[in-house]
Amino acid sequence: MYMKSNDSRLEREVETASLRRQDLLCLFFYYCGISRIRNLVFRLRRMPIVRILAFHDVPYCQIRCFREKLEFVQKATNVISLDDIFAGRMSLEKINIVITFDDGYRSWLDTICPILRDLDLNATFFISSGHIGLREHEERDFLLKNLKSNRQSSGSLTAEGLRRLAEEGFAIGGHTCNHINMAEIDDINKLHYEVQKDKEELERISKTSLKYFAYPFGYHFNANIDLVGVLKKSGYQGAVTLVPGLITAGTDSFFLHRDLVNASMPMSAFKARLLGNYDAVMYVRKILRI
Repeated sequence: MYMKSNDSRLEREVETASLRRQDLLCLFFYYCGISRIRNLVFRLRRMPIVRILAFHDVPYCQIRCFREKLEFVQKATNVISLDDIFAGRMSLEKINIVITFDDGYRSWLDTICPILRDLDLNATFFISSGHIGLREHEERDFLLKNLKSNRQSSGSLTAEGLRRLAEEGFAIGGHTCNHINMAEIDDINKLHYEVQKDKEELERISKTSLKYFAYPFGYHFNANIDLVGVLKKSGYQGAVTLVPGLITAGTDSFFLHRDLVNASMPMSAFKARLLGNYDAVMYVRKILRI
């Protein structure tokens, strides 16, 4: 359990520190109304607007920031599931948002699940089964070696925590056993093992059937191996990347766009990304070949 702090100044410092240079251009397009104009065009053409958000861990000091963001999502958008996308159950009046989380953290059960339930929002949790039930020093090694991260986390999600998430009605998705970089693996048998073993273990613990997968690090292309073929062989119906963007009727079900966000980012930057202004940033980067 986290050490609780009532210091709201710390939360404000976290938000301020997280404003990145790339968000400045995103905010510029936001205040220029670029996304509002584009989204209005989609509505007039009766085309649903769909975006998938990707969160990870949410430390205790960021709970207030996280809840504020989800309250905005609840008020301003139509929150749907990945199943809704494939079934065509989407609003034509509001932006449709899918909420997802990656890796497998204790904060999901301790803080995130209660907030989601309180706001009546659904979400999908993509989990690396090798990250489940690790002790503190084991998780630290796993994060450093497999996630290439030396940040302190809220801890590893337990098997019981995973079961409870599933029992609460949240969707569980695959993320490979050891959070491997699928773009760098040349051994197809290893890839099959990482994907299939992870799926089997998560289904065994959660007692649910997994339909969707999230590429670790967002790397969705391997020059030598058909990753989609590997996923289909394991029974997956779709997969999400970390490539920002709008999902349309023509988006490949195994290359679904997803916008990376976090609880600590300033609210203005979060709104700008939610409404699609980072798409304009990517377009400018492409034009300038950055």
